[in-house]
Amino acid sequence: MSNRTRAGLGPMPLVELLSALPAYRTRTETLAGIRVRGITGDSRRVEHGMLFVAYPGVWVDAHRYIPDAVARGAVAVVGERPADEYATLPVPYIQVPDGREALAWLAAAWYGHPSRQVRVVGITGTDGKTTTTALTAAVLEAMGATVGVISTIGARIGHQHVETGAHVTTPDALETQHYLRQMVENGAHYAVIETTSHGLAQHRVTGVAFDVAVVTNITHEHLDIHGTVENYRKAKAMLFASLATTYRKPETLKVSILNADDSSYQYLRHHAADVTLTYGVEAPADVRAVDIQYTNQGTRFTVESPTGRFELFTHLLGAFNVYNALAATAVGLSQGATAEQVQAGIARVERVTGRMEPIDEGQEFLAIVDFAHTPVSLEQALKAARTMAEGRVIVVFGSAGLRDVAKRSMMGRVAARLADLAVFTAEDPRTEDVNEIIAEIARGARAAGAREGRDYVCIPDRAAAIEWAIFQAQPGDVVMACGKGHEPTMCYGETEYPWNEHDVMRAAIRKRQQQGQ
Repeated sequence: MSNRTRAGLGPMPLVELLSALPAYRTRTETLAGIRVRGITGDSRRVEHGMLFVAYPGVWVDAHRYIPDAVARGAVAVVGERPADEYATLPVPYIQVPDGREALAWLAAAWYGHPSRQVRVVGITGTDGKTTTTALTAAVLEAMGATVGVISTIGARIGHQHVETGAHVTTPDALETQHYLRQMVENGAHYAVIETTSHGLAQHRVTGVAFDVAVVTNITHEHLDIHGTVENYRKAKAMLFASLATTYRKPETLKVSILNADDSSYQYLRHHAADVTLTYGVEAPADVRAVDIQYTNQGTRFTVESPTGRFELFTHLLGAFNVYNALAATAVGLSQGATAEQVQAGIARVERVTGRMEPIDEGQEFLAIVDFAHTPVSLEQALKAARTMAEGRVIVVFGSAGLRDVAKRSMMGRVAARLADLAVFTAEDPRTEDVNEIIAEIARGARAAGAREGRDYVCIPDRAAAIEWAIFQAQPGDVVMACGKGHEPTMCYGETEYPWNEHDVMRAAIRKRQQQGQ
């Protein structure tokens, strides 16, 4: 998403673009008269008249491709390396402290700072972001607002749905700003953005003027990227810190929404905001759920809030969805929603793709697809399944390759403790050996007292694993496939293969039915 004309705008003076950067160094006399026709951080996408931004990536350093970008027609280059290394470059070289950050600010300026023209809600956390994003958007729409959404399951601009990538929650900075520009042009009043730690740490949302920051929880995840829990928390905290530094819109308060029952509360509560609202079930909170009633059709509870008490019903299942609904309620109340508008918005969301989503083929047991891929989210999903099961809980899951290794045995222990039967299988093994990943999960299960063949089995082929689990089910059981949810591909090696968890589970149920079981 690098061509300004896609937003109905023309070329832009380079000096105007650079004015958005927090800091840069260059010989200013070389910039006069240069107009930029596009921006990219990928040298393969450079076309004549574009600005190329180079920075060290996860696998390669894009500075090595600067000559190629210039040969393709780049009119200027932004990079982190010292300017004297590029003294002979035939186009201006602009040195910046951080290339990713520079790209984000350049993208915001390129698209006319669209986040300054809508109210922006950012939702971060380890688990529940996508569901909370959907619920929040529904509440704001119940208020009569036009809402744009960027989440794991895609971007929604007006009535148009756009895929944002197979395994990416927060798109890169250029795409994010492009989507925001489209939202503005479609008359959006609000943009709700699911904001990952990756997106924050890698400056994908730098330059976005957030007005409301929401956290679901912060638990064990992504240590492969951040190294330590402290670094992970710091990345999440960037969203809340931005409230004090980003553009302030007229008559718009900066709002912080915190989970009073989560350890993140103590860590995040010191960040400045005009309004801070807490939500929870156990601890005292501004927005609190009491008298909770769980059923297979949904969850009903009473909300105690600054505007009074009111009843709330959500079709979504499980205790964790009470928290997601409370977070969305807190956002709505902070924006002036009435109890009736909150009720209508929460009730409107009947399901979220790949989140505790029932698969109904008329079978006598409950089949569910869920995205749970962390120890905490798996525990929550299994506890929710237990409330719905008249018989056993059977779970199928794996753990992604080239990702947080420590969580694998942790998830095995969770399954041993909360499931009656577990099937350990593939979940995007990438270049790792899927059998070694499964073995690490199994070690955790055995450490918690589980026995192979009795409490768990290992089936590397995910489709075969789901089918095996389906064929074990008895009337009243719950069979749940966790970890893939909405994702449209499965990664083996370096190749993404088409995958649809819903279709795989439906096919297994139909096969069982055809065989008369």
